[in-house]
Amino acid sequence: MYAKTSIRWFAVVLLSGVFSIASAQTNPDSLREVKRRATETFLDSSKPTAERLQAATKLGYPEAETFPELLRVGTDPNDDARVRLIALKRYSYDDKYIDAVLAIISNPSEDETLAAGLIDDITRRTTFRQPAEIRQRLQSALRERLDDSRAAVRLAAYRASVSSHDAVAIDKLVESLRSGSNFPVPLHDAIELLDVDGSTKHIITLRPYLGNPDSTVQAQAARALAVDPESRQAIVGLALDIKTPKVVRINALRALSREDKQFMNYAVELMGNPREVADIRYEVMKAAMGRLNYNSEPADIQISFARAVERLASERGVITSDGRDVGAEAKKLIPHLCRSFPAVRKYLGSRCQRQ
Repeated sequence: MYAKTSIRWFAVVLLSGVFSIASAQTNPDSLREVKRRATETFLDSSKPTAERLQAATKLGYPEAETFPELLRVGTDPNDDARVRLIALKRYSYDDKYIDAVLAIISNPSEDETLAAGLIDDITRRTTFRQPAEIRQRLQSALRERLDDSRAAVRLAAYRASVSSHDAVAIDKLVESLRSGSNFPVPLHDAIELLDVDGSTKHIITLRPYLGNPDSTVQAQAARALAVDPESRQAIVGLALDIKTPKVVRINALRALSREDKQFMNYAVELMGNPREVADIRYEVMKAAMGRLNYNSEPADIQISFARAVERLASERGVITSDGRDVGAEAKKLIPHLCRSFPAVRKYLGSRCQRQ
């Protein structure tokens, strides 16, 4: 009786597997049908915009016959700007795409979000492998938008231009920061962009902003100026001062972990200070771990950090503002320390084996 029951059970399992395989084999057809319906809905301007935007999440890679329709939707000034942006992002990168996007970018009456989004898209898709003529057309179009009346378009144009180290955009930023007025983009974005260009080239321009009363501005300045030996001690002071706004301290610590050879000394102290807020203890632990991974620190520093991690791992109730358990996060680091650092493995001994 038991044998018959077992055979029946095995037969059911086997048949279930067969049906599952058969279902999987037909699945591509159902996926194609989902894609077909989604494409049909997305391209239909008579459908509600919300329905078309939802359909956009199921488009997949467009079929060849879909590209002309995507271009039609993307260049239709009467269609919803969000739909147009998706359509052009899905369209292939060719001469028609370039012409359409540059025409939209150059039209000051076009939707702000659409124009800014297309600046990001065409910049990402235009590489140095493209012909010089295309890159020059894009550079010219972006320069025209540096004085655009639409804030989002202006910022997108500066981001795109500075990322390619365009001298015109960089000079405009430098001039505004040195004069302290007429910033073409928010001040913290301007500082971040000069950092992207290479903060070592703009140290004199950036130094005055390390003491800016706006914590967002000060945070970006601290991040950019960590490379500056003359500013570094002030940045360390900001990072260690519990009265400094948290965003400034975190940016300072992240930058100092890359630039300051003394970073590990005060990092270990911050990690072990129970009066410090959990966010700072977590961020400095993460930054210190990054420094150990990419820099050759002496064995005594490695062991000092491992001790601090071990102590932190034993603490309970150290929770960051976004809900991270810092003790649990510290505990996760111990196996990595044991595997990657012989001095730590020797120091922890049997404690490594228990991880």
